Parts: sequence; structure tokens; C-alpha cells
Amino acid sequence: MSSSFPALGRFFGLEREKKIADSGIRNIFTPHQPIAESDLLFGRQVEVQKLVETLNTPGQHVLLYGERGVGKSSLANVVASFLTVISLTTIYVKRCDQSDTFESIVKAPLAAVGADLTLVNVSEQDDKKIVGDAKFVKGEKAKSIVASYAASHSLSPSTVAEAIGDLTGLLVVDETDAVGNPEDRRKLAELIKLLSDAGSNFKIMIVGIAATGEELTAAHPSVQRCLKETQLSRMTDPELREIIETGGRAAKLHFVPEVVTSIVRLSAGYPHFTHLIALKCAEQAVTDGRAEIAQEDLNAALQLAVQDAEISLKRDYDLATRSGMTEMYRSIVFAAATVTSEDFSSSVLRDAIERQTGTSMTQASLNNFLQRLVSDDGSSILRRIAKGVYRFSDPRMASYVRMATEARTGPPQT
Repeated sequence: MSSSFPALGRFFGLEREKKIADSGIRNIFTPHQPIAESDLLFGRQVEVQKLVETLNTPGQHVLLYGERGVGKSSLANVVASFLTVISLTTIYVKRCDQSDTFESIVKAPLAAVGADLTLVNVSEQDDKKIVGDAKFVKGEKAKSIVASYAASHSLSPSTVAEAIGDLTGLLVVDETDAVGNPEDRRKLAELIKLLSDAGSNFKIMIVGIAATGEELTAAHPSVQRCLKETQLSRMTDPELREIIETGGRAAKLHFVPEVVTSIVRLSAGYPHFTHLIALKCAEQAVTDGRAEIAQEDLNAALQLAVQDAEISLKRDYDLATRSGMTEMYRSIVFAAATVTSEDFSSSVLRDAIERQTGTSMTQASLNNFLQRLVSDDGSSILRRIAKGVYRFSDPRMASYVRMATEARTGPPQT
């Protein structure tokens, strides 16, 4: 682009984008990808220390679980990077999807001992050639593993444990909740038990969205002794404040205290939203050539943050509240987002609606609106937990609703 960039940039409106890119702010506030560098993970020092200690303890492995958006993948990345420094551990990262199996999860460490399962898929018609060719498969044990996989496209946990037991490494299995077959999750738990029983230096960290650890191990009965469960909760207000203030210092930007307080309030414990709103505030200041981020930056940032949030949140909110006849759907959803408890009753919701609208609502009238807003299976914006008791189907939705409302109407009056 060189000398032609100024003219082209003005023509395409890219001058703003170049200022933002040059500032490096998107490498500090990162709402759209997990954090990879330890000096950019703010507010989780205690959790990092505990997980590193666990993985450095003989026989111990890690199960890290929690809600979507609380920073599990970022924490796993940073823990893994510390282990490479402390114990010179080789890191294998497997990010799962619905097509993954036990065999695909352990493919990389098996390849490290010479048992490359991809060779079977490449040359299905000539398994014997693969097994016998020392150029591709190293050692008798590796040949046996590949032969076993070629025969049935399945491996037992004991076979894998024997193969990788002499490795010093860490396998991070991220998004384990996406693995469709519970049997594959059970095999992974069995592998952990076998590695622990054998005193292997090879460790596994399971990471995923779950309400309980058992969901990610298919309730394997014998793995509790060697698998340390860590539930990653939403962050505290001081931790979220640290993200904003430490990130601001790294970017040579100053968030005024009122803005910091507002971002923390809107985030409601989710670092994803803290990163998202702080980034949009910072982009506004960088574009204008200012070092201070004030309330007007936050007002503009919320407009952009709502548009840049995860598409499923925006879609579900729009579907729930769109109406050419009434604003009441939007008012009900916002009222639900202001309730402090995760689960709330119809009477609590009616009280919240009255506070927001200044008008009382009968239960019969509320029920008419809830027919569209509530489902038993989580397919609507609200889920029915028990008769007359509800919660947001996606726990992050309450934060998104507050963001969307303030973007439209401005900050709450005090």
C-alpha cells in the first residue's frame, strides 16, 4: 500500500482502522479469541497458580469447567505456557468439535511416539504396507497401535496409555463438551486414570462448558482421585476492574473511574464483555488521538459492542423482543435482566417490570407475553426451571440485554 495508502485510505474510510491497528489495542483487549500470553491474562493469578501446582503434582490431572464466556480457554493457554517454562513440557492442544472421537483427540501425542494415525486414513487400501514401513511408523509398539487402529478405527485407553506413558507432555483437550459421544469422554477419563496409576509424566487437562465436572467425563466412577476439578466462576468486580486498568496502562490509556465502574457493572462477571466494551472504548479514543476514555466514549462504544457481540446473543434477543405492536417484550426482557438472582419467580419479574415501566402487570397479562419468551428446553430467551420460575437460557444474555438497553436509551439515571 506504501505511498498510495493515504489517498486509498481516505477513499475507503480506512484511516481509522490503520490508527487502531498501529496502536496494538486489539492485542490487549481480546474479546474474540482466548488470551495466549501470560502478561495479558489479568485477574486470574490465583487460578493459574493452583492449576500449575496441580499439573506439577505426580499423578494429578486437571478438569477445568464452567459457563461460556468466563475465560476457560484463556486460562488453559496461560497455564500451558507456564508449564513449558517450568518443566520443559511439550504441549499438545486439541480443540474439539462434534466430529471428534477419542482417537482423534489423542492423535497428536500418538504421532509423537511414531504412531501416526493419519497414515491409516490416507492409505486405507493397503494397511499392511503402512504397518510394515519403518519409514512411516517407528518401533514395534507404534506398528501395533497403527495396526489396531487400521483394523477397527478404534483404540482402547489402555493401548494409548501404554504408548504415550513415557512422554513428558501436556494434552489440553479444549471444548470437550462438543464431543458428541459420551463413550469418547469416558475413554478420555479412563486414559487419565491409567496414566496416573502408571506414574506417567504425561498430563491431561480437560476444558469445557459444563455445570458439573461429571458432564465432561461421562460420570466415570474411578477418576476422582487423580482428576482435580476446578470450576471457573465468573470474575469478581475487582478482577474485572484489574482487566480494564491494567490493560489501559499497557495501552497508555486512562479509563476514568466512572467508566471503569460502568464497564464492570455491565460485564456482570464475564471477562468477555469487559474485553469487548473496553476495546470499543479504546478504539474510540485511539481514533480521536486521546489518552483519556470518558463517559462519551463508553456511550459510543456500547453501540459498537452490541453489534460486535456474539451473533447468537444478538439473534436471540432480536427474536424475543421484535414487535411492531408493543414495546412490552423488550421491557419484560430488560426487567428480567435487572433481577439480581439467576432464577426468579413470576412475582419477582412482575415487580421488576413495574419498576422499569411504572405500570403494574397482572399474572394473566404476563403469561400472555411469556408464551413467546419462555420454553422448557432452552430454545427461547428464558427457560422454565419450575412452575412459575425462570432464568435466561444463556446466562450471558442478562449482560447483553443491559448493554443493548443502555446503547439505545443511555446510562441509567441515578
